Amino acid sequence: MAQKLEAKGGKGGNQWDDLLDHDNIAKIHVQGGHEGIQYVKFDYVKFDNLKIGQPKLGSIHGLSRKGFTQTFEIDPTNEHLVSVEGYYDESKGLVQGLKFKTNKKTSDMIGYDENGLKFSLEVNGKKIIGFHGYAQTYLNSLGAYFVTAPPTKFDYQGGSGAQLWDDGTNYNGVRKISFALDANEIRQIRIDYDKGGLIERREYGGNVGRQEEFVVDYPSEYIIYMEGTCDIVSDASKNRVRSLMFKTSKGRTSPIFGKVAARKFVFESNGSALIGFHGRAAAAVDAIGAYFSRFILPPSAETLQAKGGEGGDPWSDGVFNGVRNIYVGQGENGVSAVKFVYDKDSQVAEGNDHGKPTLLGYEEFKLEYPSEYITTVEGCFDKIFGSGGGVITMLKFKTNKRTSPPFGLETTSNFVLGKEGYKIVGFHGTSSHELHQLGVYVMPI
Repeated sequence: MAQKLEAKGGKGGNQWDDLLDHDNIAKIHVQGGHEGIQYVKFDYVKFDNLKIGQPKLGSIHGLSRKGFTQTFEIDPTNEHLVSVEGYYDESKGLVQGLKFKTNKKTSDMIGYDENGLKFSLEVNGKKIIGFHGYAQTYLNSLGAYFVTAPPTKFDYQGGSGAQLWDDGTNYNGVRKISFALDANEIRQIRIDYDKGGLIERREYGGNVGRQEEFVVDYPSEYIIYMEGTCDIVSDASKNRVRSLMFKTSKGRTSPIFGKVAARKFVFESNGSALIGFHGRAAAAVDAIGAYFSRFILPPSAETLQAKGGEGGDPWSDGVFNGVRNIYVGQGENGVSAVKFVYDKDSQVAEGNDHGKPTLLGYEEFKLEYPSEYITTVEGCFDKIFGSGGGVITMLKFKTNKRTSPPFGLETTSNFVLGKEGYKIVGFHGTSSHELHQLGVYVMPI
């Protein structure tokens, strides 16, 4: 069943909807001018029972006139659109610029983003199959329909000899890759997959030579990039894979396994994890290909204990994809209330008031989500008469880009919430008519 994200951008225009009677997007047309995006047009593909794509040309949304026109082509057989990033002018109600990302490449910014408000259309593990929105003489806003994205298959690279093998796409991820290396050959590859929490091993080639391995801290880490080299000889049956190297979601790079040869190849899919291999092997690894999938279950969040004074009743907002906005209210003794706005699968999720706001209301700290996320929270607390055991007097939030101003007054008792390499994805604590304690939920970045 398709998931619909509401149109984002400016106000106004006439409603349009390309609906859902297609399976993929083949080509995107965008015409822009000095004011903003003049029109968009999407060409779709519908697959028949033989998996042959039938083109479905879309309509122009907006008004075609003099301006620059750019196109972005997608191979519908093994490529799909995963997200759209856009910017709009709130005062004019017009979309200024658009950038499209597939599982294999990213377009240039079509239009411009100067002084515009940013929006994004993306759902983890899903692809876009249709668009809707509002337009008249310009594009006012843009929304999208999402369905579960299929894995991306990269054809094997190397030689055409030896026996075919294919592990498919039935695994959750890769836990460990081991090798038997002899002189300038990868004699054997062994893959330990995760399947529902259990390890399944597959091995190809002959176990001859020195042993080396690369261990992945699954499920909090996964392989996002694979690079290799192979021969270039006229007899393709004599070509072999000579070296392999991997990069992970935690920024780690493996050693180069084997000896670098003449021709380089790279497997990488935007926002996806390596979940399977295929190729050719007999006495050695002749060829190798890979499967990548965006359908990644996030690792379980880790709870960091709440810090501050004593007293109040416990509360918890739970775990989300990230934090969009923070609201802090101050009172006579310190922080009177907090409220957090989160992101849950590209939808805004507003938390409750924790504490009781005063007539001063809230101060806001707005994040540039999803490119900005909270890494640590600094706070102070004090035992103040009548506060029921202690109240938080100051909060300050640090992101991957900046640090917020302090909300409240610093006191001698302080604390820091955060973990190196992790981002904050939820809050918990205790409160009454004031905020007594604050804790966080964190996930690996």
